[in-house]
Amino acid sequence: MRNLVLFLDSSLFGGIESHIVELVKLMQRNNVPVSVLFYQDHHNMQLYKLLEALNCAYQCLDGKPLSLHHYLKQHSNTVLHTHGYKAGIIGRLTCKVTGNLCISTYHAGEKGAGRVRLYNWLDHLTSGFSQNLVVAQHLKNTVKNSEFIANFIVPNNPKLKQPNSVLNIAFVGRLSYEKGPDRFVALAQHFTQQPRLQFHIYGDGDMASELKRNAPKNIQFHGHQSDKSLWQSIDVLVICSREEGLPMVLLEAMDNKIVCIANRVGAIDSVIAHNQTGLLTDDQTQVALVNRLKTLLFMSQQERNYLIKNATSKLHRFYSGREQFTQLSKLYFKP
Repeated sequence: MRNLVLFLDSSLFGGIESHIVELVKLMQRNNVPVSVLFYQDHHNMQLYKLLEALNCAYQCLDGKPLSLHHYLKQHSNTVLHTHGYKAGIIGRLTCKVTGNLCISTYHAGEKGAGRVRLYNWLDHLTSGFSQNLVVAQHLKNTVKNSEFIANFIVPNNPKLKQPNSVLNIAFVGRLSYEKGPDRFVALAQHFTQQPRLQFHIYGDGDMASELKRNAPKNIQFHGHQSDKSLWQSIDVLVICSREEGLPMVLLEAMDNKIVCIANRVGAIDSVIAHNQTGLLTDDQTQVALVNRLKTLLFMSQQERNYLIKNATSKLHRFYSGREQFTQLSKLYFKP
């Protein structure tokens, strides 16, 4: 059997890193040996500790392209599965030289700006050198040799939380423009006169200082969270992104039996069916988000539980890794 190595350049913990953890769990559940290779050591202790807890071996290169070449020469029977634009570019070009099979997952649809925009352009330009997976159907238009794969998690099946008098509404993710945390702050401003609603931002990023300056008193900032127990403090997740693939945070919320309100962007509408598994906006306006939250407030607990039950069922059927393992196995171990 070939050696499966997941390759990335990771300095923070976000959607890609969550995906790596879930991918390791999925492979281990199906008795497939897997290890993780980092392009360089960014001291991403949260991810390292999670890999250690899973008894998954990991190694850090020195941040030079030749180091990957040397690694693959020493491990010639390796399938390299890249994640993220930098690892993707370096991994594909190196595998083209060494002859290793390279598979790349394209996780997000945002173009970015400045240097990130250039990396994304190169990432798509070199996509012909690998077999590729995209987590949103629209990415197939710009990524060569690609097929769609739904993001997934290995479900934990926690119990349904008991309702309380305060409704905790949360944004979870990177505080950057494409994720729309400014929209969440504006949403909270519409409900400053309703004390039973409390708004929470879990995450960090470039917009943190600006958001804190403009935030109303009904928002609490919790910073970056390394503990998954944060889900126990959340009743409603709001995804107000301007650009997305299929966010891992959405699947994690569904697994934790949390109602989701989201913009219709990327592949989100393949997971959330409006009024069935969550609430979707018809457009990306602030009014649409406000109206969806008002809709939720007028729902009975029974109606909210209906959304949660349907979301959990859909998660287990389509996003729990069973179908994805079959798809991945065909790529990893094809003759």
